[in-house]
Amino acid sequence: MKGLAHSFVYWPGIDADIENTAKSCPECARQAHAPPKFSEHHWQYPKGPWERIHIDYAGPVAGSMLLIIVDAYSKWLEVKVTNTTTTASTISIMDELFSRYGVPITVVSDNGPQFTAAEFKEFLQKSGVKFHKLTAPYHPATNGQAERYVQTTKDALKAMGTTASTLHINLNKFLQLYRLAPHATTGESPSKLFLGRSIRTRFDLLRPEDVQMRVTNKQQSRFEPSFREFVLNQQIYFLSGNPRMEKWIPGVITARLGDLHYEIAYEGKRFKRHVDQIQSRNSFKCPQLIEPTDAEDSSQQEAPRRIHFYENRSTFPENSSTPISARSAPVHPDSPEFRTPTGSPTPTIMRRSIRNHRPPNRYSP
Repeated sequence: MKGLAHSFVYWPGIDADIENTAKSCPECARQAHAPPKFSEHHWQYPKGPWERIHIDYAGPVAGSMLLIIVDAYSKWLEVKVTNTTTTASTISIMDELFSRYGVPITVVSDNGPQFTAAEFKEFLQKSGVKFHKLTAPYHPATNGQAERYVQTTKDALKAMGTTASTLHINLNKFLQLYRLAPHATTGESPSKLFLGRSIRTRFDLLRPEDVQMRVTNKQQSRFEPSFREFVLNQQIYFLSGNPRMEKWIPGVITARLGDLHYEIAYEGKRFKRHVDQIQSRNSFKCPQLIEPTDAEDSSQQEAPRRIHFYENRSTFPENSSTPISARSAPVHPDSPEFRTPTGSPTPTIMRRSIRNHRPPNRYSP
């Protein structure tokens, strides 16, 4: 049109006038082609991982819905399986991710009802999300980061022949390999940028290890126990188990129940004891050892009474076999049990305080 007009007439600004005339024509606007699409990336690249995430739902896949979460910095992918796409279910999934990786600065989503609900906006505000970006209506390419991974995830699960019973297994396999592979945009694996390290898989077994690494791993995997061990039929002492009066009883190891527990035979009975309750009979001499015949009677004996300094110790000898109840009762001089000690009785010496006393400092104004 411009060339045809230039062949006949000319005036200053003729091209601008021709363009305005064409744009103001309604019939021309209806038949015009769509403008060229903007192909460059329109999102600013984040400064660190988990600063901006893109979310979107995919499915149904094998009878379930998938919530896709993509980190814009590292391209780390999270896929959560859910049976419903309600706002409550979405909040529950996002709350789990926030507790695991922290709260992002920006969340980008489409205009789905679960993302535009007032409850979801309130949840993001209380969690600490600064910005919630919504895509333009009927333009899913605005959230192209999530839309692209929706297609990638669905294609991978479809190629693996995913069913309802194998959905979680196939999804874990896909995520493990995806997070390990270098990304075409960043040149690094998502795990390297997101976690700061490459995740280890079974493919690492193909890499040769040097001698130092092999010896170090072998030493770390070797377990050297530091606790005592006993063998079968070993003569030992073990605690009776009476909380009021614990004594050591001779026994024999009959079985090992674990690393720290043994079964012990004593008088036809079986006892379970911890290694801390067992001592070797050859290398340990316990003054509280009781014989097998007195084991049952020992639990019924009373604890010895404490003798105070003001009591006559000559009347109650320590090695006396008289029961405590009898010794604690007063003895009359005319009773046949009374025995006058030989020699002159030892006078009782009262304990006196040796503290230097001084008069109190009284207050005088």
